[in-house]
Amino acid sequence: MKKRKYFFLVVVWVSLSMMACHHLPGGIREIPATQRPNVSVKIQRYEKALFKIDTTRFQSQLESLKKEFPYFLAGDLHDSANLKQLYAYVTDTQLIKLYHQTLRVFPDLNPEEKQLSTAFSYLKHYYPHYNLPKVYSYVSGIYFEHPVLKRNNLIIIALDDYLGRHFAPYSQLHIPRYHQRCMERNFIPVDVLKAMYITDFKKPAPNRTLLDKMIEAGKQLYFLDAMLPTTPDSTKIGYSTRQLKWMNAHKRDVWAVLVKNHLIYSVDYMALMKLTQDGPFTEGFSQQSPPRMAAWFGWQIVRTYMQKHPDKTPEDLFSIRDAQHLLQASGYKP
Repeated sequence: MKKRKYFFLVVVWVSLSMMACHHLPGGIREIPATQRPNVSVKIQRYEKALFKIDTTRFQSQLESLKKEFPYFLAGDLHDSANLKQLYAYVTDTQLIKLYHQTLRVFPDLNPEEKQLSTAFSYLKHYYPHYNLPKVYSYVSGIYFEHPVLKRNNLIIIALDDYLGRHFAPYSQLHIPRYHQRCMERNFIPVDVLKAMYITDFKKPAPNRTLLDKMIEAGKQLYFLDAMLPTTPDSTKIGYSTRQLKWMNAHKRDVWAVLVKNHLIYSVDYMALMKLTQDGPFTEGFSQQSPPRMAAWFGWQIVRTYMQKHPDKTPEDLFSIRDAQHLLQASGYKP
């Protein structure tokens, strides 16, 4: 009878442990919604409010929007220069076309609000005292270099940077095709969390050698793992499915090249650029290879470390300044 009771308690304990935290491949932890704070994100659409303005009552209508969108309308609305600039923006024919295309792609932001609500609930789980930002959208005029801005306690999303890789103006502006691939709406949550990591969670650390750069990029990608655990790896790192498969298939060969050529501890600018900069592929390797191989390896090192140390939190990870220590403690071998 005692043995049966003991067995029952063990089964219950194991079941509760599994319910509390489901481990995905790579040490990623998926936490049930019941174990996370309930968060609801509402994205305030500045572009809708602005382009609906009756320009015959321009100043008074702007004044009525100022309380709702203080960041965008922080200037003196009695200043003729400010009014002239805003009027030029709202009546610009190209921007009006861009706004209508944005409305066609994003009639609502329900999917993004749901994804960010989940991501922010993970964030509050790991950082209970973190003050979650308010989220706004706008039309930037295709400011593709910075599709998401983090300003104080605000997240600002340029929806016109996510109209799809086949949106003709992207090619007309000579945006590289490898970058256009990431200008899809499913990249919005990833870009939001990246911006938040850089401004609010990234810790100062040495950034001289390739290994330093690997580990820093790996920490950022693990932040995405922690907050967006079910998002595909290809979306997190911005690789195509084919590039991700190539990297997994050739990781040992690439690592052997890095070791043989003493690149892991290199500070050579050109060598570092080849392995860290974005592009269609990594120079010196197959044209089927992905760019930013250093980031991919750093990601695997960090994931292996976290898998080996299940007691560690993301905050513990980000506090580690010594890249060499993290590599050794991970025991990573491709």
